[in-house]
Amino acid sequence: MTSAEVMNEIAKMPLAEKRRVLAALVEQLGQTAGQTGLDSKEEKFVNGLKQKGLLTEVPLRLPDDEVRQNYQRIEVKGEPLSETIVKERG
Repeated sequence: MTSAEVMNEIAKMPLAEKRRVLAALVEQLGQTAGQTGLDSKEEKFVNGLKQKGLLTEVPLRLPDDEVRQNYQRIEVKGEPLSETIVKERG
């Protein structure tokens, strides 16, 4: 079967079936075309949203920028902020 024949058959399918075909192709190809960078759990979640019609596409993730790569936590002395907030609220 040629790709044109496959596309003709897909065009005849209902929307839900088309989404299942798309999800299967994306999974099979390992997202080499889109490279969204999702791990397998995220991918399953996104595919579920797509099948329900709640999501049509996932934007590409940007590579980590310099700020995020060089991020360092600031050490604060004293009690945790959450404890301070609880005390102030009474």
